[in-house]
Amino acid sequence: MRSNGRARSCASASSSSSSSSFTSSSLEILDPEALQEHLRESVDLWSTSKRGVVLRRCEDVSEARYWLQYMPMRNRAEVARLMLEYAEVPYALEIVGYKRWMDEVKPTTEFGKTPSLLNIDGNGKDLSHEQAIARFLGRELGLAGADSVEEARVDELFQQYWCTIRNNGLTHDGALYSSFALAEFRNRDDETSSVVDDVARFQETHRVNDLPTSHRSLQALRVFEEVLESQRNDENDGDDRIGLVGNSLTYVDFALLDALLELREDDAAGENFHAFLRLPRCGEFLQRFERRSGAIAEYVRGSARVPRYERPGYNYVW
Repeated sequence: MRSNGRARSCASASSSSSSSSFTSSSLEILDPEALQEHLRESVDLWSTSKRGVVLRRCEDVSEARYWLQYMPMRNRAEVARLMLEYAEVPYALEIVGYKRWMDEVKPTTEFGKTPSLLNIDGNGKDLSHEQAIARFLGRELGLAGADSVEEARVDELFQQYWCTIRNNGLTHDGALYSSFALAEFRNRDDETSSVVDDVARFQETHRVNDLPTSHRSLQALRVFEEVLESQRNDENDGDDRIGLVGNSLTYVDFALLDALLELREDDAAGENFHAFLRLPRCGEFLQRFERRSGAIAEYVRGSARVPRYERPGYNYVW
C-alpha cells in the first residue's frame, strides 16, 4: 500500500488476538518503500523523525490483530516480527523515529522502553520488554511448546540465548557474543579448523574468563548446535522437524533464526558460516526455515524489513 503523502486514519493501539479493537488516530500509513527512502535520507538512526504505521497483511488497521511499536531498526523487535511474519497474521508496525521517540513517546511509556506491544487486552494494557513480548506472542500464536514440559524447555533455552547471544539484553554486539567478532575466523585457511576446534565448550568454561569475544560467541552458538544435533538424533525425529524443542517451532527458534540471519551477513561471518565455524546443524536450521516458510523468506528479502545499521554511528547499511 503506497502512501498518498497525507496522514490517513489509523489505529492508536492493537487488539487481543480474537478481534481488532483499534481506535482512530492521525498517524500516517507508511509505504515500506517510502519508509526505506526516509531512512536513506536520514543516514543514521539518530536523525530519523518519521512516525507512522506499516500495515502487514491488512488493508486497514481495523483488520490488524497486533500493534507493535518500535524505532526504525531491527534489534529488539525483530524476533517478534519474525514470529508475526511466520504466523502470517495481520498486524500493524508503528515506526517511531528516534527524534519522535525521545520527544513524544518515551515519556508516555510505563518503563521508558521500546519495543511495546500495544493494548494487548483490549483495555489499554501495553506490554514492554522484548522477552515478555516474545513469550506473550509465543502463547498467542501457538509457538510456546505443546505442553508444560516443552514450555519449560523453551523458556530454559530462551534464557540461555538471552544470557549469551543477547549479551544479557544489553546489546546485540557485545563482549559475550558478536556476529562481527566471528568474522575473525574467516579466510584463515588451514588455521581456521585448528583454532575452531581448540575453542572449549561453553559448558566447560568458567563464567569469569578472559576469552576473546570470538571464542565466547562460538561457544554460545555451539550450545544450540548441540541441541539441534540432539533433536536430529531423537528416535522420533522425522524430516519435518526443524526446531529446538519438540515437533513444532517455538519462540526460541525465532530468536536463534534472528541470530543466524545476522551471522550470515557479508560483514559478519557470511553465507558459509556453518562450514568454517563447524556449525552444520545451525546452517541446516537456517536453510530449512527459509525453505519451509515462504512468509519468512519473503520478509527477509523484502522491503518491509527495516535495514540494519552499523556501530558506532548507527548508520544504516544498504
